[in-house]
Amino acid sequence: MKKIFVTLLAFSLCFGVVSAQDEKKEEKKEEKTNGGASLESSEGVLILPEEGEWGLGISANPFFNYLGNFFNQAGSNQAPTNSFTQNPFNNLALFGKYVKDETTFYRGRFQLNIGSVSDKNAVIKNELPAPSFPNYVTDTRTSSNTGILLAFGIEKRKGAGRVQGFYGGEFLIGYAATRQKISYGNEMTTQFQAPNSTTNFNAFSSGASAARLKESKFGNKFMVGLRGFVGVEYFFAAKMSIGAEFGYAFTAVTAGKGSTTTQIWDAASSSAKDVKADVYDAEYSRLQIGVGLDNLNGNINLLFYF
Repeated sequence: MKKIFVTLLAFSLCFGVVSAQDEKKEEKKEEKTNGGASLESSEGVLILPEEGEWGLGISANPFFNYLGNFFNQAGSNQAPTNSFTQNPFNNLALFGKYVKDETTFYRGRFQLNIGSVSDKNAVIKNELPAPSFPNYVTDTRTSSNTGILLAFGIEKRKGAGRVQGFYGGEFLIGYAATRQKISYGNEMTTQFQAPNSTTNFNAFSSGASAARLKESKFGNKFMVGLRGFVGVEYFFAAKMSIGAEFGYAFTAVTAGKGSTTTQIWDAASSSAKDVKADVYDAEYSRLQIGVGLDNLNGNINLLFYF
């Protein structure tokens, strides 16, 4: 009887240990699944980003547009190009994230836009004596602009599976500058104090100009703002997600004074002279404050973590 009791007790203990191990295995299995979707790839790589990893985002819209055109056999099947995810003003920017922990991400955006456009116009060359057939010189107007946007923020995340919701806020700061410079083919001299010069580059018109614009600087703009956002990411593969976000931005923009540089003939010195003047346009010292919903087009983003 005693042997039977010991045997039953030993069997019960073994059964209990096995059951406990099975329960732990089931718990771990549940932790690694979300609605039946494994949080590990077939190679055993974790699907979700881990602490200390970085993320880089790009816009998926060009790829989806190309794919849609491909299937409907449209004539506009242009190959997709990588464009960085959009900033609050629907401009393209570099977008990055840093994983502090599973519920807290730091994020930053950087945008640097530098553009330049040159317009040329042919005008009659000033010559003495005047030739039977006129020669031509070229006037050139170069318009340039610079824009910088920085954004830093923090986002909190909800969800333990492939679907990750997030919300948070970020601080915005921006700067923009625009100017035009004009060079003339005809110099201003004693013989030609009002040389032939372009008077309107858009209309390609020219004429004698005793005072001609050489440079125009528009007032530099400065922007600061705060933005709240909410969005979602779905991790469809290891360290790769697709998602979108919407946000409200509160911004304040102000502009400084501009300036112009005009060339005239100075009789006292018998030479050309540049005269600089400040310009106070309609936006000078104006404080523009606004609140609005951004990203209304529902831009879709791809993010890669590494």
